[in-house]
Amino acid sequence: MKKRAHIHMHGDVDGVGFRFLVKQKAQSLSLKGYCIQNEQLEIIIDIEGDVNRLDEFIEFIQKGVSPLSKENAFAIQIFEHLKGYTKMETDVV
Repeated sequence: MKKRAHIHMHGDVDGVGFRFLVKQKAQSLSLKGYCIQNEQLEIIIDIEGDVNRLDEFIEFIQKGVSPLSKENAFAIQIFEHLKGYTKMETDVV
């Protein structure tokens, strides 16, 4: 079964390698979607794939993505509806 997660992160998420690490982990789990930083310097992740792999990704988020990040908080929404992403993208080169 596949599901989609929408994750909104805020706190110490700017300049700590967060988006790079999120993309790397998502790709290692064959998850698809995007990870971007908005104008408020918050991270928005929309990601989908196998529910077990998605659970592993969420656990990764909950444990703390970057060792350089001191504090962050997040909200996670889970959806049955998939958007059909074909790759994992980020706004970081």
